[in-house]
Amino acid sequence: MRFLKLIRRNLFRNKLRAILTMLLLAVIFFFVATLLAILDNFQSFENAGEGANRLVVQSAISLANLLPYAHEAKIRQLPGVVDTAKLQWIGAYYKEKSNFFANFAIDVDKMPAVFDDYKVDPKELAAFQADRRGALVGVDLMKRFGWKIGDRITLKRQIFPFDPELTIRGTYVHPVQTTSVFFPIEYFDQSQPAEERSKVGTFWVKVKDPKQMAAISQQIDAMFKNSDFPTETFTEKEFQQNFMAMMGNVKLLFTAVSSCAIFMVVLLAAITMSMSARERVTEIAVLKAIGFEQRLILGIMLTEFILMTSIGGAIGSFGAHFLFLFVDAGKMTQGFLQNLGVHAKTLAVCMASAVGVGLIAGGLPALRASNLRVVDGLRRVV
Repeated sequence: MRFLKLIRRNLFRNKLRAILTMLLLAVIFFFVATLLAILDNFQSFENAGEGANRLVVQSAISLANLLPYAHEAKIRQLPGVVDTAKLQWIGAYYKEKSNFFANFAIDVDKMPAVFDDYKVDPKELAAFQADRRGALVGVDLMKRFGWKIGDRITLKRQIFPFDPELTIRGTYVHPVQTTSVFFPIEYFDQSQPAEERSKVGTFWVKVKDPKQMAAISQQIDAMFKNSDFPTETFTEKEFQQNFMAMMGNVKLLFTAVSSCAIFMVVLLAAITMSMSARERVTEIAVLKAIGFEQRLILGIMLTEFILMTSIGGAIGSFGAHFLFLFVDAGKMTQGFLQNLGVHAKTLAVCMASAVGVGLIAGGLPALRASNLRVVDGLRRVV
């Protein structure tokens, strides 16, 4: 603390350069914080089904191929199965294609047992189950469009030949999935051509004991192996990961971009700090001549450099944090990113990176300057 004033003055000895450097650091760390937040969002989506004791049964050919309803009764008879529910991805949108979000047809009577992590008010659930065209909507999606219970909405077709006309009967709360719409599978089924009725994309199976999930998965696939509609069964977490994999290795891409951005920060900070150390050669020689020890000079310079990168990192990462508190990322990304935010873990990573950048980029210039002999320093004219 004795040398805080000296550190502050040296930090802003060239005010324009210091401010511009901090702003550039802030921009890069804002970019890094955003990328890390997106990666964290992907991870949350992949882990949404962890511990839910659910299996997902789909066609072994592809997710686009539908399975007959008759499969469900056979699956439900397997020992260890609590219950099953049919679920069909609809892929419709609201008014404009930019207003896209997840929407499903579901077994409304089976939802409480199979999807027990979706919390719904009992009265609203009863109203939803009683209405053939009722809808259950995530709380964040309600806020996004300003909907309220009782509103009538129409979704526009993209995959199936009908436009679901729904009445919002309730809302649900979920730790991750908060921007979806559910409506009765009966409405979907009756809206299909006769030859496509009584078929669904997936069956979701609630298992009593998570230790039995692998065995039950094998039993289900073996049961339908030689049928006209073979199946492939995953845990919910595996299913989510496979869904993310359809987009390619996005996580690797974002990680690589973040690493490149950090490398750019190191180079930028190293250039700035080398210039600062070079300008102070004579000053450092004078400090050593009047009794400042080498370790003290090294500590002062490193503190100054770490302070510069930390200020820039804090402005960028905390700026991203506060921005996403007020910006609806779900709307901006058409529902692709839900509940995007720069959380404490990401902030800690960014700030640790900022300190690391200060140490790495400033370490060599500070070490060279502190090792300079008094005579050599006083000979130079900067």
